Amino acid sequence: MRSPITIPPAPNPSSIEGRELKERTTLSDYAPSPWDQGPAMSPAVVLDDGDGLDLASVAEQSDLRALVPEEDESAPRTPPRKPRSEVEIWMEGARELFALGDFSGSLEMIEKILKIDSSHVEAREYLRQNEVTLIAMYESKIGPPRAIPRLAIKPEEVMWLNLDHRAGFLLAQIDGTVSYDDLFALSGLPHLDTARILAALLQEGVITS
Repeated sequence: MRSPITIPPAPNPSSIEGRELKERTTLSDYAPSPWDQGPAMSPAVVLDDGDGLDLASVAEQSDLRALVPEEDESAPRTPPRKPRSEVEIWMEGARELFALGDFSGSLEMIEKILKIDSSHVEAREYLRQNEVTLIAMYESKIGPPRAIPRLAIKPEEVMWLNLDHRAGFLLAQIDGTVSYDDLFALSGLPHLDTARILAALLQEGVITS
């Protein structure tokens, strides 16, 4: 007959922890503290005799430095930029629009400048370039200067058009006998304005060549 098996009792966890704690007899058995080699490595700050804490002395004898460097009062200071005037801003805009091919937008900027400073040399040059370019563009849409425009709509439909007085005057001169050259002479308007109105009337289908 087989003898019964004896199971030893389970060890008490508290007794094991106590035994492990007793075996650790020095601080080196534990993880080192980050402070063990911290403040002890810094040089001591010696204070002069006085009634209080001399912050200037502490700053001189310690290795601490300010995160933001102090401003050097002796260094020359750059004077603040003068704000740009409206004329300068408009002139810059006129240059950019001209470079992008928006001659009408550039011309509007130039006209604003010349209302304030009629003798602005660069603005007057851009005015000339914009006007020459726009006139050439509009005249290319109009066609030959000796061509004779005619109404493309019924006369009674003219009253329903949303025309200003200048366009209305030019349209009233178109009777099938006058040429574009004649209209430029009769309009009494700047050449650019007349060319713009006639090109718009052609584009909107009000007149035809």
